[in-house]
Amino acid sequence: MRLWTILRDLRNSVLPPVNSRVIIRVIMTPRWIQICCMSAALLLAARFCSGQRVTETSVPLGKALERALEQGALTGANAKAFHLKVHLFESTNPKSPYRAEIEEYWVAPKQWRRSIDTPEFRQILIVNGDQISEQNTGDYYPLWLKSFITALFDPVPNADQWNKLDAKISQITLPTGQRSDACARMKFKVGSDAVTNDAFANVCFDGAGLLKFIGSPGYSMEFHDYQRFGKKMIARRYQDDPESGTELVANVVLLQELRNPDVTLFLIAQPTPPEQRLQSLFVSQATIERAVEAQPALAWPPVQSGNTTGVLSMYVSVDRQGHVREAYPLNSDNAGLQDAARDQLLKWKLKPLTAKGVPVQAEAALTFRFETRLATNGAQPAAQASSASPAADAVPPPTVRVSPEVLQGFLVDHLAPVYPAEAKENHIQGRVLLALTIDKTGTARNIRVLTSPDQALTDSAVAAVSQWRHRPYQLNGSPVDVQSTVEVNFKLP
Repeated sequence: MRLWTILRDLRNSVLPPVNSRVIIRVIMTPRWIQICCMSAALLLAARFCSGQRVTETSVPLGKALERALEQGALTGANAKAFHLKVHLFESTNPKSPYRAEIEEYWVAPKQWRRSIDTPEFRQILIVNGDQISEQNTGDYYPLWLKSFITALFDPVPNADQWNKLDAKISQITLPTGQRSDACARMKFKVGSDAVTNDAFANVCFDGAGLLKFIGSPGYSMEFHDYQRFGKKMIARRYQDDPESGTELVANVVLLQELRNPDVTLFLIAQPTPPEQRLQSLFVSQATIERAVEAQPALAWPPVQSGNTTGVLSMYVSVDRQGHVREAYPLNSDNAGLQDAARDQLLKWKLKPLTAKGVPVQAEAALTFRFETRLATNGAQPAAQASSASPAADAVPPPTVRVSPEVLQGFLVDHLAPVYPAEAKENHIQGRVLLALTIDKTGTARNIRVLTSPDQALTDSAVAAVSQWRHRPYQLNGSPVDVQSTVEVNFKLP
């Protein structure tokens, strides 16, 4: 599929709402817009570069995907044994339940050991030949966590479906050597015999042909900061937004070749029977509907604007007891109804779903018809309208970004971060990179974690930086908010 065709299709498509998940969410995120705008800018530049060497390279999508996985998948072709540690956290709220420590010793496709540690779920999974040992603490494997595990070890689980597409992707190369990103999309239906809706999947490659984004119902991930590992280029930062306002980041804090693996790591004294392992299956909407226990139909509240009739799709994950634990928007004819649908679905109780008589987790894409009405708002009091008018017409203050070096020059009160004793004892060190806003009073606000090797170091860095004070940054003689980054390094003596 030619790049201009993809951009034309995206332009002509009825794009879904901003706070939708998976491909719907991705299409409208700033990062997705940046991908499209960069590609469009390169195409536009190519038109005006007459007389200069501007080239367009077109390859089959399946070949591009195969090459990306060969170059950038840890466990793909020509993989070498490795030891991996990953720190996963919510960038705007590092202490939220969205956090995990992941460690893997990998020798071969049938010899590896993985440990996952989250506040509510832990797992030690060992594969040694045909034997499997699985130890779980907690009864629910979160969908958001599963997405990161998939991205780390099997980044394109549906590669065969992409390979079946008779499509090509194109990249523009300018005389400067700059290359555009390239993306492909497939469209399919989700729902039941009674009602269906469109769903989408996307795959994007960066200028070097490495995987940049993969998205489909139930799984999406961004891949950043590729660095060399042996003959491969491996992403060191993974990012996903499982729900509106939640940005999850996984940093690779250790990736090294496993030269002399300890064979005792993979010993299995007693294999775990299949029926005792935690399973998660994708099921149809009809299966979910049969399992719903006397649940009333979804109620649709009045909306402020948009369509009052149409269809809405959600992606849900159900635990082994039949409770809906996660629900994310896919596509809707009115985004204003998605939160109401999510709140009601999270209260659903189903009969436990089983496979061969054993309770399993289940995932499904559900589609509903909605019919509602426009909300009737009362007249606004005159005084309130009068006071609100200037604010509505006011020009928002400019967003000013400064370099860390410039910000350092405005620092007047610098509280040194405390090196956590536990981190020292465990020989944990590294840098914590924070994005932040310095407001008009010189106070640090909106601190967001970009990279961090450990939760304890994160907590210490945020606690210190939140107390730092700066001279207000002035623009045209008036103080303004500024955005920048701060790096806090923890080094052992």
